[in-house]
Amino acid sequence: MKLHKEKVQEYYILALLDLYDGATISELEEALEFYEDAEMYEACAGIIKAFNESKYNTLENIKKIINEEDTKIN
Repeated sequence: MKLHKEKVQEYYILALLDLYDGATISELEEALEFYEDAEMYEACAGIIKAFNESKYNTLENIKKIINEEDTKIN
């Protein structure tokens, strides 16, 4: 199965936004379980990437990542 990079990136940014807005890791884990059950593997990959980023980035760094991605899109 081939994952679509754009979809993975979209869910990655959405998960980072959730974390920045105060979502907990537990809440994102629940979302991850939902997407696993629905076999939406691009969403899972994006959320997992955001988990990994949140382990070593501050909220300010996460905001910078979000802003950088936003400028790429626009």
